[in-house]
Amino acid sequence: MNLPIPITTPPGAVPPGTHPGGPPVWLMPAVVVLALALVLLAIAWSLYAKALRVDRLHRQVLGSRATLEAQLVHRAQAAADLAATGLLDPASALILSRAAYDALDAEGPLVEDGLDTEAPRRDAGDTATGEPTRSRARIESDLSRVIRTVVDPQARLDLSADPRGRDSLERLDRASYRLVLARRFHNTHVAEARRLRGALDVRALHLAGHAPLPQTFDIDDATAAEPGSGRTETAP
Repeated sequence: MNLPIPITTPPGAVPPGTHPGGPPVWLMPAVVVLALALVLLAIAWSLYAKALRVDRLHRQVLGSRATLEAQLVHRAQAAADLAATGLLDPASALILSRAAYDALDAEGPLVEDGLDTEAPRRDAGDTATGEPTRSRARIESDLSRVIRTVVDPQARLDLSADPRGRDSLERLDRASYRLVLARRFHNTHVAEARRLRGALDVRALHLAGHAPLPQTFDIDDATAAEPGSGRTETAP
C-alpha cells in the first residue's frame, strides 16, 4: 500500500502561488484593475470639474454683462438729465441729448457672440431708412465722444457754478467711472473664459459643449480729458 508523501515547505521557502514579500499571484490582476479604475476615476472627475468651471465662467461673463448693461443705462440717463438742465448752450444740449437717447433706445445684445441667448437680436439695417444699424459698441463710443466734446473743461467750470449743474455733472462722472469698472470686470471674465477654453483637453473633449466663445466689449469709454495733457483716459 502506497501512502501519500506529505509535501513540506522548507524553512524560508516561498509557498507556491506567491511572490517573495508580496501578495498571492491571483491577487495581482485585481490590484492592477483597481489601480486603473482609480486613475480613470480621477481623470473623469478632473474633466468634470473643468467642465463645471467652464460653465461657471460663462455664467460670470453673463452676470458681469448684465451689470455692464445697467451701468451703460445709468450713464446715458445721466447724460440726458444733464442735457435737460438748460445750463448748456442749445446746440450742445441737443447733441448730448440725441446721443444719450440713442444709447437708451439701442436694442440688441451688447456683444454679438451669441452667448446671451435671451437678448433680442438686431436686424442688419434700419427698415425705415435702409441704413445699416449701428452696433451697441459704436453707439456707446459715440456717446463717450459727445460727452468729451460737450462737457469740456470750460463747460465743467460753468456747470459747477450752478447747484443743478454741479449735481448733474457729479452723477454723470460717477456713472462714467462705474461704467469703466463694469467693462473692465466683464472683459476680465471673458479673458479667463477664453484662456480656459483654449486648453487642449477642453478643446479636444468639447467640455464647453456648444456654447459660443465669449467676446469682449470694446468701446471708447473715456468721457473727460486728462488735465493739461490734451489726451483722454480709457479703460483697458
